[in-house]
Amino acid sequence: MLRLVFFGFLVLLFSACAPKSSFEQAVDLSRQQPCASCESAEGFEARIKGLIYLSDVGIRCCADKRTLDPSVALKKVYIHRVVDLPEENKFFYNGTSKYYLEAQFHASFYRFLEQELRARGIIVVEGVDKSPYTIRLDLSFVDFNSNIDKAGLRSNLSARVEFKNINYTKNFVVRTNQEVRGLSGTSQIPFYTQLLIKQMANKVASVISSI
Repeated sequence: MLRLVFFGFLVLLFSACAPKSSFEQAVDLSRQQPCASCESAEGFEARIKGLIYLSDVGIRCCADKRTLDPSVALKKVYIHRVVDLPEENKFFYNGTSKYYLEAQFHASFYRFLEQELRARGIIVVEGVDKSPYTIRLDLSFVDFNSNIDKAGLRSNLSARVEFKNINYTKNFVVRTNQEVRGLSGTSQIPFYTQLLIKQMANKVASVISSI
């Protein structure tokens, strides 16, 4: 019995000490950022891990800046399909050197989008919803570019999105970008890529809240 208790204690200890994934780090970091409007035309600037971070959309959106009309509470979204970025596009460059980026863009986006929609008061439908008024969302990642040079990191991401219900079918290409000034190594690329995916989720949620 004592052995089982001791073993359980060790499992909890090592679980607590286990390093966080890039996704978990991005979630924690976004919660620490100053609140900004995701609809701002001025973009977003912050200091992250000691470096200046610039992007075209906020990492953490303000609740009081979101659309608050009563119809938002009635919106339901069914995330029907999210297609990962093609493997041949999962590369980044450090100067002339090319590196493969091991990341599941679709899985991270799905989780980020769920969080962002619920934060906006939009219902995320679990399973198949046959209501003709539920917005069905399909998204496919189509392009990713990421380069480190003497100035730092510059990345951009694009996806094709379709929203569909009984009243309309809308198709968009959504793009987002980031710049991390002064970044020189490659070890933090997975983390900053997660922030880029978070930005994409914020932009898609903004579109949903506006239609």
